[in-house]
Amino acid sequence: MNQPIEREGQLYNEDQLRRYFDLPNGEPDAVLAVCDTKDKGKDYCVMPVVYQYGQDFYVEDVICDNGDPEIVEIRLAMLLLKHKVHIARFESNSAGGKIAAKVQQEVENRGGITKITTRYTTNNKETKIIVNSPFAKKHCLFKDNSVLKCEKEYRRMLKFLCSYTMAGKNEHDDVPDAFAMLAEFVQELEGATVKVFQRPY
Repeated sequence: MNQPIEREGQLYNEDQLRRYFDLPNGEPDAVLAVCDTKDKGKDYCVMPVVYQYGQDFYVEDVICDNGDPEIVEIRLAMLLLKHKVHIARFESNSAGGKIAAKVQQEVENRGGITKITTRYTTNNKETKIIVNSPFAKKHCLFKDNSVLKCEKEYRRMLKFLCSYTMAGKNEHDDVPDAFAMLAEFVQELEGATVKVFQRPY
């Protein structure tokens, strides 16, 4: 019953995901998060928190919750505080901008350091998910299943990620959409980084 289900057009195969048991030694280069927000309805709010070490992004924690939006907003703030996230990107479509503002205020009220930015997405969601999947597969590492016994939302995240198919309708596309957001966010941050090169002469 717990075997991965092979689906036609499956974008992420669980057996091919990069895995880890523990974070590397030393402080991470950065702690980042992205949030695919939700309004009322069946959609899930998905916010992975990743620890960056070089070109690798370790998915250390996640919220994957379709509960009451007001409760979820508090949970988002608490997770940002728990991991001392440096920068977070929230999708501002629908109610996302208001959610980002509320979470930012809650973080500040509790003495947190997280700076939340927002981005309105106009891209076709399916295209965004597919074209950004190679980056996520190459650079994201997920906790090994052996350490996930008590992490219900993390296991839900992996289930939704690996059940996404390019060959039909998807009941839940919020998780792969969040990782597409993460890929775009990271690449934008890297593009904004000033790199110092040694003079060739």
